[in-house]
Amino acid sequence: MIFAEKSGKYYFHYPFPVAIVGSKWDNSINFMSAAWHTQISFDPPLYGVAISPKRFTKELIEKSGVFSLNFIKYDDYKISGFVGRTSGKDLDKINFFGIKYIKGKKLDVPILENAVACYECKLIDSKTYGDHILYVGEIVGIHYNENEYKDGISDGLLLYAGNDMYTKSENTYLVKFGKEEVKKEIDKRKKL
Repeated sequence: MIFAEKSGKYYFHYPFPVAIVGSKWDNSINFMSAAWHTQISFDPPLYGVAISPKRFTKELIEKSGVFSLNFIKYDDYKISGFVGRTSGKDLDKINFFGIKYIKGKKLDVPILENAVACYECKLIDSKTYGDHILYVGEIVGIHYNENEYKDGISDGLLLYAGNDMYTKSENTYLVKFGKEEVKKEIDKRKKL
């Protein structure tokens, strides 16, 4: 195994699902791609997304106190590139790229029409870590396309592989190894 003391840009934990962050303040609506996001808590349902302070989305989230997290299929990878490699400060992404969206049910957030799932989030905390700000939102509503999920997993979800490369999730090789399976394995090994 190779050791590098200085990491530079690192992608060894990729691929990772792409989240398209939707934000709105006044008449400004914006979407941006984010690869750095995570579930934080089930109770209450909390989700975090890391955003550069240079991003227009930062301004909209801080003014509105709300955001959406949209998850899309691999076939829609161009949307991720369009909204991730352009700035809402310079370009009306919605009109320029023909992005279709609907309004959230509980919050005034934009939701991609073609999202397979979306979380409506109310901002509860933010903190700067290094060169990004971690925004933590409480999920107040979830939208999802039931036809896109089998056993709770979407086949073909867009994943970011780093360096502007995308791939997709596939349910071809699923294995269940949880609490019950571990207990059986422990019991079996104890008998040896």
